[in-house]
Amino acid sequence: MMNATRRTAVVAMVVLGMGLSGCGGAPATSEQRRMAERQLVLPFLQNTEVACAELEVDITPNFHLHIGVPGTHPRLHRFDKEDKQALVEKTWRNILGSRPGWFTVTISEPKDETDVSGTPTPRTTYTVTHQFTLRTHERAAMTLSARATGPVVIVREAGGKPRDAQEFAIVNGVVKK
Repeated sequence: MMNATRRTAVVAMVVLGMGLSGCGGAPATSEQRRMAERQLVLPFLQNTEVACAELEVDITPNFHLHIGVPGTHPRLHRFDKEDKQALVEKTWRNILGSRPGWFTVTISEPKDETDVSGTPTPRTTYTVTHQFTLRTHERAAMTLSARATGPVVIVREAGGKPRDAQEFAIVNGVVKK
């Protein structure tokens, strides 16, 4: 198994190589792209649960199916969408601040359309008490990052005991505790 530093270096090289492909270099092959996507998704497939006040997720369009976004209820939530140049920002807010207005956001690999087993796939599940922001960067190097913040952030990794944290972030394939 690859250690975190080596994995980070590999991801950085692949992502950098893909970003430079638009600058006159050779375009990334579909296999290189698949490997880079897998490295960015892998830290989210550890069955981690996170409770936080705010969650910010930054993605490129290829990761849309990996994000399970919450629904809204007009009495509990406010949803805003802002289109900027090469960026779409969607924000869900719990307007009452009450528990029924909390959001559940999951990041995982998309389920196979033919899978009817009902078995959940490995994922990271966020319980967000106040605000969830999803930014889709239309013309950027491949990215999948999430940052959970708040006065209290609670993290429980794969059946372990819950622990308090100041923030919990997974940025381009690297977990930052």
